[in-house]
Amino acid sequence: MRLLLLAAGLCWGLVTQPIAYGEASANTYYGKDVSAKHIGGPFSLVDQNGRRRSLKEFRGNIVLIFFGYTRCPDVCPTTLSRMSRVMELLGPDSARTQVLWVTVDPKRDTQALLHNYMPVFDPKFIALRGTPAQTEVLAKAFDISYQILEYKGAILVDHSAYGYLIDPSGETRLKLPYNMTAEQIAADIRTVLRQG
Repeated sequence: MRLLLLAAGLCWGLVTQPIAYGEASANTYYGKDVSAKHIGGPFSLVDQNGRRRSLKEFRGNIVLIFFGYTRCPDVCPTTLSRMSRVMELLGPDSARTQVLWVTVDPKRDTQALLHNYMPVFDPKFIALRGTPAQTEVLAKAFDISYQILEYKGAILVDHSAYGYLIDPSGETRLKLPYNMTAEQIAADIRTVLRQG
């Protein structure tokens, strides 16, 4: 009887353990599948070099999109550093992956500031900037909330910390919570790339 209970406990442990990296099935993700929610959509914003960019130019590639601001003390630099690690982990697949980072504080995040900020993390990363109205529309499309606050003379921006994985067809496939590891994100990218 004791052996039977032990065996049952071991089986339960196996079922409840997370799938190890590289062992996920074709339809298993570490991020949250949001493909049925139709999040996001087309946009056209200016990058840190003054070039107008749109989502459709990245068709055929994975897009990782995040929202933030350059003076963010923790979430944004941590996220962008994690994305740098993701690119390292992907190896050759990084050529089919593009990180987009949209400022939610376009009044203070000038093109010149973004031009200096983004290469600190990866020269391939693209920072995007729109008008306040464009920013509001895009954030709403991606279910991102943000609020610009003034505290003791300083400007702080409270904003959503998660991002999204957009698949090669341009559809928003996965929500990427802030606590996902670089290894988990890289695994999800490879899973989606395998699906075509």
